[in-house]
Amino acid sequence: MTFTTQWQAVFAVLFVFFLGDLIGALTKAKISSMFVIMMGFLLLFMTKIYPADVMKTAGFASVAQLGQYFLLFNMGTSVDIPTLRKEWRTVVCAIIGMLVAIAGCVLIIPVIGKEYALVAAPVVNGGIVATNVMVQAATEKGMTVAAALATFVFAVQKFVGTLPASNFGLSVANEMVGEMRARKAADPNYSWKSEQTGEVAAETKPPLWTHFRKYYTAFICLALAAGVILLANVLGKVCRGWINMSIWCMVLGILCRQFGLVPGNMLRDFAKANGFFSFLALCTIIPSLSRIDWSQLPQIGFKAAVIFITVTALLLVFYMLTPAWKIVGSRGLAIGIAMCQMIGYPGTELIAEEITNAVAQTPEEREAVSTRIRTAYVISGFTSVTILSVFIASVLAKMM
Repeated sequence: MTFTTQWQAVFAVLFVFFLGDLIGALTKAKISSMFVIMMGFLLLFMTKIYPADVMKTAGFASVAQLGQYFLLFNMGTSVDIPTLRKEWRTVVCAIIGMLVAIAGCVLIIPVIGKEYALVAAPVVNGGIVATNVMVQAATEKGMTVAAALATFVFAVQKFVGTLPASNFGLSVANEMVGEMRARKAADPNYSWKSEQTGEVAAETKPPLWTHFRKYYTAFICLALAAGVILLANVLGKVCRGWINMSIWCMVLGILCRQFGLVPGNMLRDFAKANGFFSFLALCTIIPSLSRIDWSQLPQIGFKAAVIFITVTALLLVFYMLTPAWKIVGSRGLAIGIAMCQMIGYPGTELIAEEITNAVAQTPEEREAVSTRIRTAYVISGFTSVTILSVFIASVLAKMM
């Protein structure tokens, strides 16, 4: 099929995204919207219903790359260093899980090949931005199948990570609630809240941006982000790619947030533009699916299966047989935290909410389970997907 007008192509592209979000909402995220979108485009390209240049015809191809850099800057502004410092055990456990996943990809190099292992590792560790970095790197080097593998892994990894994260988190929550109920039965005056060593938060000075809140309009926020991205581009050239533009976008975003120059999640909450930039970022990796033909599908499927089986098995074995889980005090929670690198936000929060709903029966139980599971899962996904995977992708892209 060919699209004779730009608007036909625009509708065709957005219709697939519409179906992805609709199915995700109807299934309460049990079927990932990203899976529907990626698999939908893959089938449409392979059956020739959509032409390979649909993004170009729609006009998205010329602006799509902008999305990645705006997203990276916003991700930087979302980094709350004090919270990461407070939850250092979760952060360390998440980092260990990422290193184990990378080790798993290295181990299977003799089976799937070096370029495929390198392109997959950051994607397993992260989300859309890491995938974008690896797809671009592979495409520039003419590794079209490797680029397609990265996109395929990104599409299905939430399914792989969700089941262990949910099951092990559920076991931790059940054990926790069981202990609470046993103590309540032994002592009717027992209170989980009274057990917690609450810390009185010290008064902090309001950040600089709060004094100018009314000026943070949508266009001013976009212009500020564009200025930072311009600076990131200059710094990337000065560093000759070793600390590339992508990393500088995130680092500068973090610094802007920490010095109080911009609000957290500025592009999401103030410019209301994060969704559009996420869409553009996806538009840069979707064309890689158009390069897959039927003969390559078994090859890509086999490599993806080897990657996920090896990484998942290695994570399970590592946390079962080593004392690393003692960092967070629970094998089940450690495995759940490690699996969050494949899920990311908001999937981690949705899983934690489902666990809480399934186990807790009282407001106190809900608060206890949420404090234990939700905090660990959200911080883990944030550490791996939002922050570190981008650095890992930038390094491995240089090695391809």
